[in-house]
Amino acid sequence: QEVKKKRIKMTEKETKMKEQESDNSKIFPQKLIEILEDPSNNDAITWHPNGKVFIIVDRRKFCKHVLPKYFRKSKYTSFTRKLNRWNFIRLTR
Repeated sequence: QEVKKKRIKMTEKETKMKEQESDNSKIFPQKLIEILEDPSNNDAITWHPNGKVFIIVDRRKFCKHVLPKYFRKSKYTSFTRKLNRWNFIRLTR
């Protein structure tokens, strides 16, 4: 029985590793779409009604709750740097 328990733990560990690998393989725009499609993030970041742009509604919530779920770094400046690298443009009101 002890051998079976160890094998189960290995399987769980392998599963977690595969999930992390698949998550790490997503490029920035894929992660951004995933963030925007998750309704639990709507109080921090959401699509504009026109569907062409997104709005960061609450920067603090976004940095504290959303960024850590999807990225290793949870700094707003790191996020904006990635947006710039992917040629996103900041629109003013």
